[in-house]
Amino acid sequence: MFWEELNVNDFAASVQTCKGVCIFPIGCLEKHGNHLPLGTDIYIARDIAARAAKLEEVMIFPSYPLGVVAEVKHKAGTVAISSRLQFQVLEAIFDEISRNGYKKILVANGHGGNTNFLNYFAQAMLEKQKDYMVYVYDAWSLRPEQEKTLVDKYGPIPDGGHADHTETSQIMAIRPDLTHMELVKPEESRSLGRADWFWQHGVFTGINWYASFPHQFAGDPTAATSEFGEDMLTYNAQNMAEVVKKIKEDDVLPALIEEFYNAHSAPQL
Repeated sequence: MFWEELNVNDFAASVQTCKGVCIFPIGCLEKHGNHLPLGTDIYIARDIAARAAKLEEVMIFPSYPLGVVAEVKHKAGTVAISSRLQFQVLEAIFDEISRNGYKKILVANGHGGNTNFLNYFAQAMLEKQKDYMVYVYDAWSLRPEQEKTLVDKYGPIPDGGHADHTETSQIMAIRPDLTHMELVKPEESRSLGRADWFWQHGVFTGINWYASFPHQFAGDPTAATSEFGEDMLTYNAQNMAEVVKKIKEDDVLPALIEEFYNAHSAPQL
């Protein structure tokens, strides 16, 4: 169910129905080649959450348009607020989600650039006592057997990472009207190789992505199809629904958090 669609009476009842679990889809606004919408990651994360909710009842928070995209500020349409402010905003929103009765928040991430930040955010939640749990999950996750099924059906999945075969196929399935394959410029999708040595040796810098893909396009989307996108989204939703079900049943991690808070206020040997 969608938070913004409920009246106050239905919302009050929803906490019990959803067993206190709320999905927080998060993406970003950034260039995805020339052929996909700026909100590609938002559309995908939200769609997967909506499909998962049909399999396992859960609350879905309204779309959140911000993400960690400072490395894309050179492209039109990017919205990149500071990471400090974003941390504060997310914490404030999660505090409010909790105040409304939802004590288990599943952050459904649709943007690769958010990954390090969201993991840090979840870790930093231990700094002060909260009455809720934050679970971070990549919305695009596939199991090996699912990936094999896709490969068996469609052939090898072209490697990419941004506005590629997979994302293009998913947007074709979700919003075909926003997919413009005639605008694809294949030459812009190739890595410039300017940070290859560092990538290959496991050295991370904030400029690595820009050094390789300044056009915000990585991979070959020319063989993308809505059929592949639909199958991919179906698997993603099944996996997210399974995660939601597990979180509903989870009383181990919340108990450990409480144990930790009790212990850290009176540290011992």
